[in-house]
Amino acid sequence: MLRPDVDASDDKHRRLCNSGARYQELSTISAKQRSRLSACCLPDRWNPLSHRPGVLVRKHRGVGMLSLASWGVEQWLGVAGLVAAPLLTARLEGKPGTWPIGFSTFFLLFAFLHLLFPGTVVALWMTLMLTAIIGIASKLKYRYLGFNLLAGDLYHLAASSWRSVLVDHARMAIPALFAAAAIVAAAVLVDMTVVEEATPLSLRLVLFAAAVLIYIVVYRLSGGAPRFRFDLLTRNRAHLSAFVASWLGAGPSRRPGFVDITPDPLPLLPPVPAKRGNGEARPHIFMILQESTFDPRHHGVPIDRSFEQFFSPANGLSGALHVDVFGGSTLQTEFSVLTGLSSLSFGNDSRFVFHLLAGRVRHSLPSVLSGMGYHVSHVSCDRPNFVNCDRFYKSVGFEEVTYAPTLPPPFDLERWRRERHDEQLYNHALGRIADRLESEKPCFLSIMTLMNHGDHRRRIFPPALQADVRREAVALTGDENYGEYAVRLAESVEAYAAFREKLKTALKGRPAIIVRYGDHQPSFTTASPACRLPTGLCTRPSTRSRWSTARCPAI
Repeated sequence: MLRPDVDASDDKHRRLCNSGARYQELSTISAKQRSRLSACCLPDRWNPLSHRPGVLVRKHRGVGMLSLASWGVEQWLGVAGLVAAPLLTARLEGKPGTWPIGFSTFFLLFAFLHLLFPGTVVALWMTLMLTAIIGIASKLKYRYLGFNLLAGDLYHLAASSWRSVLVDHARMAIPALFAAAAIVAAAVLVDMTVVEEATPLSLRLVLFAAAVLIYIVVYRLSGGAPRFRFDLLTRNRAHLSAFVASWLGAGPSRRPGFVDITPDPLPLLPPVPAKRGNGEARPHIFMILQESTFDPRHHGVPIDRSFEQFFSPANGLSGALHVDVFGGSTLQTEFSVLTGLSSLSFGNDSRFVFHLLAGRVRHSLPSVLSGMGYHVSHVSCDRPNFVNCDRFYKSVGFEEVTYAPTLPPPFDLERWRRERHDEQLYNHALGRIADRLESEKPCFLSIMTLMNHGDHRRRIFPPALQADVRREAVALTGDENYGEYAVRLAESVEAYAAFREKLKTALKGRPAIIVRYGDHQPSFTTASPACRLPTGLCTRPSTRSRWSTARCPAI
């Protein structure tokens, strides 16, 4: 029942209360009207009159939701953003050990973007969008390469490698770009839709200063730059905090420093004395990097005789090669072979050694052989500007470097763009050194292939080519990616066999050494059914590739 002193004239106040009027409308009524509303509508805990003895107040069940019903779009977006921010940050950071630095990183980004966007809700959602883009890029990079996104990927590699990423990994890159575009479009929509009061610039500056201070304190307490060493960046963790920290001194530097990986040296083969007698001609040396090539037997997958001869030549040395990388960054393996240094010895700078160490390596394989009287040259499958390779190659002693994408006819550039066949590189290399094989000066020729480079979901040959090889490979593993790998490997085996025969003829009995090595395993082996065979030979992605040496002409 109503209070005795509340008459029928209060019906209009009840209607106003029941209508769900916004707070701004209620705030315009008089104090007397508010007291009447309080008496007739508000529940006990809000109504001071309800605690007076002998006073009964009608309770309206819907008024408790009045404030929620009066919220606009900006309030709902603000609450949604506050809920999404910690969830997204925790997801990207992984284990709780990096949550504090992750949350402080998000707050730092928010405070920075708030300087650009005066509205609090808009700045929050812009921070969420930026965090999502960083997370998508870093997660994809980790999936394919086993390494987080860092600042150096943008200012060292992005300009020269975006083309190859789009071409070789189109099925991954194009959806990722569409997702990023959708996120940007959503950010623009939020900025256009939300109308809110601007935060004063002075307050935003104070907020930014506080965010910087908090970040510095948490960064120091979390361990500082040493916290973001190589091992943390290869564990599918700290995707947000590591990316931001890499811009602030924890990532790639302009001047690399040498760090120790382990106090225990890797076992090396014992030194072998030279067998060349006095007056004996030095052998020609041919070194071939075979892209993304690995021995399937490491995963318990049987191979036929032609593959066995390729991986384990009868008259040569062969074995497993432990490399620094998985799934990509061929330059790191190539760097180790050319310089004798592990790229991992440079910590977070390891992926950028072609940029950071160009002109700083004084002792390298090409320079040593050049000092011994060899003519040193290189045939690359990349462009001169790719990851700064042209400057690096010349800085370590190569006298002549040719790049397949820039070669003039008769090199078939259309076929190269379609297949990137090893045969084309071998034929070009033989043509380049035909005259030098006749001279007394020995030559050192390095060849870098590309045919087995991923994405292995993309078929580069007609279905009829090596169809039996594909069927058998898929039947053994249940993996279409491995089927494509086997087809490309079969083509590589045939191209190399033809190269050896042509080289044997061109040498005319002069001695030669062929060194072949793989750079890393392809990305598809992380999820390949071949890695889950009951043999138990493979439980995680391996960094093992293959190497072999052989002497010509007695191969």
